[in-house]
Amino acid sequence: RGMGGRWGVGFAHPPGSVREAPPAAVVRVDPEKCVGCGKCAEACPFGAIEIKEGVATVNEVLCRGCRACASVCPTGAIS
Repeated sequence: RGMGGRWGVGFAHPPGSVREAPPAAVVRVDPEKCVGCGKCAEACPFGAIEIKEGVATVNEVLCRGCRACASVCPTGAIS
């Protein structure tokens, strides 16, 4: 079979094994606490956060619930 085994070289995960985060895992932003600094967007490895009109906005399709954003938020706006 070679180095790739059943799935072949280049697949990090078998097809269909990576799924969206469950809704409970997606982070939420409190717009009253968010100052729009962008640190969360910079920290997100999935590109799931954008700053729109001065407030962080989470793309729920891209968010994987890793909470990298919450760990860098200086105001605690992300839960």
